[in-house]
Amino acid sequence: MVNADRTSKRATIRDVAARVGLSTSTVSAALNGGGVLKESTRERVRLAAAELDYRPSRTALAFRLGRTGSIAYSLPVVDEGSVSLLGVEAYMVGARAAASAAFDSGYALTLTPPQLRGDAAWNMLGVDGVVLCDPEFNDERLNTLERLGVPVVTIERDASRPDSPYVVAGDYRGNAVKVLDHLRAEGARTIALLLPDASWSSTEDSRRGYEEWANAHGMEPIIRRVPTDRAHNDAYGATLDLISGSERPDAIFATVEQYRARVFSACRDSGIRVPEDMLIAMGGDSQAAEFGNPSVTAIDQQSALNSELAVQMLLRRINGEEVAGAIVTEGALRVRQSTLREAP
Repeated sequence: MVNADRTSKRATIRDVAARVGLSTSTVSAALNGGGVLKESTRERVRLAAAELDYRPSRTALAFRLGRTGSIAYSLPVVDEGSVSLLGVEAYMVGARAAASAAFDSGYALTLTPPQLRGDAAWNMLGVDGVVLCDPEFNDERLNTLERLGVPVVTIERDASRPDSPYVVAGDYRGNAVKVLDHLRAEGARTIALLLPDASWSSTEDSRRGYEEWANAHGMEPIIRRVPTDRAHNDAYGATLDLISGSERPDAIFATVEQYRARVFSACRDSGIRVPEDMLIAMGGDSQAAEFGNPSVTAIDQQSALNSELAVQMLLRRINGEEVAGAIVTEGALRVRQSTLREAP
């Protein structure tokens, strides 16, 4: 039976102290690892806190530790912030996972506006650390935060800092090889690559993986870059350019999930059937890819896992703990109708 008092108000440290018959200062020391106390006393306090569903005040903890109790999650900047990326499913999933991981550790998470620039703006935000997604080469945000002494962990590398240990990254070269091997196994011999015109490490790693694979298999690389601020319209045009030429590829690997709808539209408008006439695979997964008609083969980049790992690494930095080094996660190939010549 639930105690009615517990449903009406949040338990305080005084409630815990009353339950165990100790002072509030002793309870605080027991919960925070301070003081010279017997382990049995600490355990008794922890059990009482759990029974009362006691959670330390984030404000009080922040005051005691000299911190704000919040961290920021910063999405990449496209066209000076005029292009919103929060609608991209991978970023939404990542932000949600980061918020949950932060909350579980007693931190609040702030999603930064895309136009955030300069020392004054970051100082006004007043966070204890930042998870920074998809930094560009020599990223301005990362430079500013390092200058201000704010701990940062990036999801994907800033390619100008190849040896930074504060990174959680996907294996984009390996992921490209997975896709290309699968397409070849399904009969594709001329595979085109569609990717952003950006200095993101994920983009360059995908390109390198593609070119290395093409050279190893005697295939002439076919690459089209799409401006990041015109992903939808230019993905359509780039696909039309690929499929209307005299040497049309028999498969397209588009590294960015936002290209999916436009790539399929270009094929449909040109009378090209998927997968009968053209195999299509995406470098990022989504519910639309999974449940579309046809369903679309894609790499699951583990966005939630990467964000959780990045938050955990950032909190270790904030707490002054050692970080073992960069973490590389492996994507999972989700094979679906768009790359299967015959239905499974």
